[in-house]
Amino acid sequence: MFEAMDNNLAPMETFYDGYVVNAILDAAYRSAKSRQWEAADIEWRATEPMKPLCRVAQEIDGYALVKEERMHGNKLKQILSDKTTGRIIERVIDIQ
Repeated sequence: MFEAMDNNLAPMETFYDGYVVNAILDAAYRSAKSRQWEAADIEWRATEPMKPLCRVAQEIDGYALVKEERMHGNKLKQILSDKTTGRIIERVIDIQ
């Protein structure tokens, strides 16, 4: 990814790749806690358009919250979806 950025190219990894990796990591954390097999919840398949969220989502600034991740340096990454178009945006905010 960094090489692609350095060369002003699109990275090989896609948003969908990250979505799947995060779903697998979430299942791994649930499995570690429950000490049994936990399925990865993948509600969106790359071969179809992004579906509207199927559960009632928390709303932030008019967007549906898809996922939040705490990052190093007191930062919070939010993945948000426009509820009418399904367009995904990511933002990182400082948390104090």
